[in-house]
Amino acid sequence: MEQIYQTYLNIIKNICTDSNDPVSVTPEQLPALANLAQEHCTVPFVLPCLRSASLYPSMKHQVKEMMLNYYQIEHFTRTTVSLLRENHIDCYLLKGLSLADCYPVPEYRKLGDLDLYLAEPETLSQAQAVLESNGYILQDELSDHHVTYYYTFPKTGRRFILELHYRVVGQYQYSRTNELVDLVYSPAQLKKSSQMIHGYSYTVLPPTEYVFYMIHHMLKHYLYSGFGIRLLCDFTFYLKRHESEIDFDQIHTWCRESRISHLYEIILESCRIYLGLPDSIDPQTHYDTSDCQDFITQILKDGDMGTDVSQTLVGSSSYQKVNLFTYFREGHVQMKVRFPKASHFPILWPVLWVITFVCFIRNTYKVRNTTFLQTLRNFKKSNQKTKLVKIFENSDS
Repeated sequence: MEQIYQTYLNIIKNICTDSNDPVSVTPEQLPALANLAQEHCTVPFVLPCLRSASLYPSMKHQVKEMMLNYYQIEHFTRTTVSLLRENHIDCYLLKGLSLADCYPVPEYRKLGDLDLYLAEPETLSQAQAVLESNGYILQDELSDHHVTYYYTFPKTGRRFILELHYRVVGQYQYSRTNELVDLVYSPAQLKKSSQMIHGYSYTVLPPTEYVFYMIHHMLKHYLYSGFGIRLLCDFTFYLKRHESEIDFDQIHTWCRESRISHLYEIILESCRIYLGLPDSIDPQTHYDTSDCQDFITQILKDGDMGTDVSQTLVGSSSYQKVNLFTYFREGHVQMKVRFPKASHFPILWPVLWVITFVCFIRNTYKVRNTTFLQTLRNFKKSNQKTKLVKIFENSDS
């Protein structure tokens, strides 16, 4: 691992463990350290180490802007949730203020848009009608799990983004994972929990379901855009606060069923090694330390990208080599996902292959907004990530 990465991680680990262990930063490292802090939206944590840098005043200004943004998002969140509640629509607050509240200084956790989840499918149209009649502007966006609104406060002209979720995360290529996610977060299964933030009580996911959601949220970002160190900090702080309330056996079961056990294991072990997550949290779960180093290095290289909109075709498994046969094999898997009943009859396969390929081409240009060749290149690139953490498989074969 590059020295600058190790230095940066030592600073972040101090924040996560409330430690004052000295971190040596050479003058030559300052520009790269500042760049990492900006890329990963962690400027407040690194700022004390940048006092001697020429860019210190501008970085300090960024911290002030982040803190101001926190309170603006807090106001927007309370305004939106209150509006829905006044119309008898309850929603779950995802991420944002909920996770920032777990930080030593909540204002230091960067906030972007507002994410709310409607567990009751029938309330979506009702919620949309309420929002649109109160100045929220629906955006034309392709998504399989949320609708997006812009809202501008009349007095300040400041615009905010609301993502109203009807699924907690987007669809995967692996159908069993989709089925399990839908079941766990269905109205029949999901029990409400509450969280008091600045004197206002929000409905949030119960701790076990929240952890499972965070794993899937990280998976989406890891596959499609990179998620940066911030989500690992979220995970660390949340587990430290709610350790006694989390059913880790249930987490293991859900991860096995959705075939993301390796992902959970590498995230947990990486948080232990690099962010100081206590060994007492799920102590029986471990992962290869060299793979953890590759994983954390990949995260630091990816930076913090604020979207999980897929422009990549992510496979149903990971492959040692990607070649023409690999593409055909993956196409066959997707055919079985698309036609779960008809695919039991081999005589129909040629027709189903053609239909699947036509749908793939249509989605490539209309959903992923890219080209056929670029999609195949992205598939090969994303396979390296799935290969590292063995996403959608639970064996080492």
